[in-house]
Amino acid sequence: MPERLRSERGDGVISVLLAFGLLVVIVVFAIQAIGFAHARSVAQAAAQDGAETAASEGTAAGIARAKAVLRSAGGAAKGLHPAVSTTANVVTVRVSGSAPHVLPGVSLVLPTIVAHASTPLERYPQDEQ
Repeated sequence: MPERLRSERGDGVISVLLAFGLLVVIVVFAIQAIGFAHARSVAQAAAQDGAETAASEGTAAGIARAKAVLRSAGGAAKGLHPAVSTTANVVTVRVSGSAPHVLPGVSLVLPTIVAHASTPLERYPQDEQ
């Protein structure tokens, strides 16, 4: 029996290395999840600000405002793009795209980010303009 115990030297080191590798994978996926959540939050903020601006100042101003919000977020919003659609009474800004990824190939697993905000168009009577 003592001979068998001596032959298993280094087994603890291998176990620690395997546990460390698992820990690294968990941390990388946690960082990826946080990056995805942040990008989704930035997309929603850009859509909301863009919709409010588009309702009062026009669709071009709404797109410009949404792009400004996305630019201020830095790399988190690198793959996000705004678009505006207008009906008779409502303006909608939609921001869609992908979140930045930590590891190559992770983007295949992550869903596409889609955020949209709608607000009524602001109309003023002719005599108040």
